[in-house]
Amino acid sequence: MLRNDPTRIELKIDDLEEYEIVKKENLEGQQKTAGESGNSVNSSLHLTGADSFGIMLPLGNRPETIHARIGYDPKPTPQSSGLPIHR
Repeated sequence: MLRNDPTRIELKIDDLEEYEIVKKENLEGQQKTAGESGNSVNSSLHLTGADSFGIMLPLGNRPETIHARIGYDPKPTPQSSGLPIHR
């Protein structure tokens, strides 16, 4: 079996600048939506949590969002016993 050398990933200045631009646009978008709904950004930060990808989600909605994303249904499925129903 052939073994490949690890791939070297280099971080460039252009990448950092692009990240800062996207981060700034996302923050402005959040402030704009928070301003339209009447909430300030500071108050919305207390009601949200960041998942592993940095996406801000409401804390009450976070488990449902994660379950939907991974395809987990927490409700148990009814099991049939295989016996006929007698009345």
